[in-house]
Amino acid sequence: MKKSKNIYCILLFAVLGITGCSEEKMAPLPEPVPLRMSINSTDLVMGETLEITFDVTGTDEGMKAMNEDVSIKLSATTEKGAVDRLLFEGFPTEVVMKQGETSKTIPVLVKEGLNKEYSVEISAFARGYRVENALQLLTVSDYHYSRVMIKNNADNTVKEGQSFILTASVNSKLKDDLTIVITPAEGVARRLENLPEQLVIPAGESSVESEAIMMIKSTETIADEDLKLTFSTIPVASRYPLVANEIIIHRIDIHKGMDTKIRDERWLYEDADQLFVSPQNEDAVKKWGQLNYVVMKEGDPHPNSGNVLPDGKWKFFRAYEFHKIDACLTTKDSPMGDYVSKEYPFGFADQNTAAVESQGAVDNAKYAYVMDEGYLRMMTLKERAKSGNGGKEWDYGTSAFYSCKFMRGNANSTAWASSNIRIYPGMRIETRARIRGMENSGMLPGIWLQGNEQVGGNAEWNNWPDFGEIDVMENNSRHNNSAYRRGVEQTFHFGAPTPGASTGAGAYNPTKAVTELASGGKTGGTIIDEFQIYWVEWIDDETVAIGTNGVETLRVTKAMTEQNGGRWPFSYSINSEGLYYIITMMFLHKAEPNFGATDMVMSYQAARNILKVNPDIKIPRMEIDWVRFYIDDTYTDHEMPYRKDLILY
Repeated sequence: MKKSKNIYCILLFAVLGITGCSEEKMAPLPEPVPLRMSINSTDLVMGETLEITFDVTGTDEGMKAMNEDVSIKLSATTEKGAVDRLLFEGFPTEVVMKQGETSKTIPVLVKEGLNKEYSVEISAFARGYRVENALQLLTVSDYHYSRVMIKNNADNTVKEGQSFILTASVNSKLKDDLTIVITPAEGVARRLENLPEQLVIPAGESSVESEAIMMIKSTETIADEDLKLTFSTIPVASRYPLVANEIIIHRIDIHKGMDTKIRDERWLYEDADQLFVSPQNEDAVKKWGQLNYVVMKEGDPHPNSGNVLPDGKWKFFRAYEFHKIDACLTTKDSPMGDYVSKEYPFGFADQNTAAVESQGAVDNAKYAYVMDEGYLRMMTLKERAKSGNGGKEWDYGTSAFYSCKFMRGNANSTAWASSNIRIYPGMRIETRARIRGMENSGMLPGIWLQGNEQVGGNAEWNNWPDFGEIDVMENNSRHNNSAYRRGVEQTFHFGAPTPGASTGAGAYNPTKAVTELASGGKTGGTIIDEFQIYWVEWIDDETVAIGTNGVETLRVTKAMTEQNGGRWPFSYSINSEGLYYIITMMFLHKAEPNFGATDMVMSYQAARNILKVNPDIKIPRMEIDWVRFYIDDTYTDHEMPYRKDLILY
C-alpha cells in the first residue's frame, strides 16, 4: 500500500511541477489557535465607541500567536434583522487576524441621530475555529435610559392579595443621584398598600428596588381592572430619560364571577399562583423573596376550591414547583460546548429522542430555564444546535424533558434524579401551563405520559403506541380550524391486539378538542396564552381520565378500548415500572417550523433578554408553573425503588 501511495504522490507532484515525494518532509497543516471575542461595554449611546477585541487566549505554555491568516465574519443584528449600517459607522463585516498577531481591536462609532433603544447581538464566526464568547449582547440607544418595572413580572399582572416590587434601573452606573417620582392615577392609591412616592437610584449604582407593595384584597370589587402609575424624573431634563413614563398594572380580582368549569382554574384552586412549599425548603423560598405560598405536606387534602372533585379523595403527594432555589436547580452543559446553565430544573432529564429531534436538537441548557418568576420556560429558536444524543447538528434548538422513566434491567435508573416519583394507579397529575408565540409556528407543544414498558420491557409492549400514550395536552399550532389552532387537544393512543401491528396514530385514539380555550383571553383572543390546568387521573387498572381545569373531558376504560379494536396497557400487570412524564416542544408533523410567522430567528441569549420586557413577542414557548401529584387510598408504590429523598417543591 505504501508503494502505491508513493507512485500516486509522484504523479501528482509531476502534474503540479513539483519533484520529490517524502512523507517525512510533508509539512503538517497549521493547528488552529484558540480565539476569544470581547467588547468594551454592553451599553452604548450615540457618539460613543464600541471596541471589539479578538485575543489569542493563553495556553499552558503562555500566549501563542496566530500561525496563519484567519478571516473572522462579524454581524450586528436585532430580532428584526441586520443593523450594522443603521447603528454603526463603518462596522466591519470581516476582520482578518494576521499570522503572528496575538490581539486585534476594532473601534466602531455609534451613529448620531438615533431615537430609541436597540438590543443588539454582535456575533463572530471563523471557519475551522471555535471563538470563545462569539456572541455578545449590548444595548445601543440615543441616551442612557432609565426604566421602572415590576420585578420578575413582564406581564405586569398582580392578583389582589399578592405583593410585588418595583425596580428602577439605568443601563450604566450613575454619576449623580436619579430620583423617579411615582404618581398614581385617581383611585389607584387605595388599591395599593406601601406604594412609595419615589425611587432614588444613588450615584455609583444602576438600580434600586422598592419595599414589597401589597395589592389590597377587597370584597367590594368583582372585576379585573387596570391601574396606572405615572413616572417623572428629578431633574426633569435628566441625562437618563425614561423609556416609558407610565406602567399599567393589571389587577386580577379573585372575587369576580367564575367562568365555566373548563375555562377557569379556580374550580380547582382559589389562587393557582400560590406556591406549594415543603417545610424543608420554606426558608430558601423566603430568601428568594416569595410571600404568596402555602406549606404543604404529604397527605394534605387537595384544595378543590370549587368542589368539583370527590370530597376527600385526592391527597397531596409530591410536586415540581420550579422554585428559583438551590434545592430545585442543577447545572447542565450545552451539547455545543459553549454554555453551562445553572437554571436547569433538578429532577428532570433530556427527552432527546428521534421523535422529538425530527427537525432540531434538544438543548435544555440553552432553550429551557427556570425563570426568576418560578416558571419553567421551554423555547424553540432558529439557531444552530447540537443533539446530546448522537451529536447531530440542526438549524433549530428546542426543549424537551422527562421524569419518572425507569429502565428495566438498568440498576442505575432508580438512582437518577429524574427517578423521583412512581406513577401508578391511584394517582392524579396536574400541570399548570401556558402556551405563547405558538400560532402558525409549526410547533407542537405537549404534555404527555407514556408507559415505561417501552424501555427495556416486554417485547409485546415496547413498540409505539402498544405501551400506551396519554396526550394530556397538545397544541396543533397550524391547524386549519382556528378553534383547534388556538385551543388544545387531549388524546389517548392505543396499540392493536397484535403486538407491533399499529401504524400511524394507533389502533384506537379517542380525543377531545378543547376549543373552549380558543377565545376570551387578554392576549390575542385566546386563553391558552394564560395559565390553565391540564390533568390526568390513573384511577385504577381499568380506567384513566383526562381533563382541563374543573372538567373531565375524556375517560377511557379497558372494556371500551377492547371494544374499539385496541389493547389496554394501563395496568400494573402490563406497565409494572409505571408511566413516565414528558413535556416537550416538538415539531408539528416532524416538519420544519414556519419560522417566518414567528420571532424565533435569534439566539437563546437575546430571547431571554427580550422576554424580560416583551411578553408578546412571537417566540414559540411553553411555560410550566408547576406539576402536582396527588394520590388516593388505592395508590401503592409496590415497594419499587425510586428517589424518595428528592423533594422538589
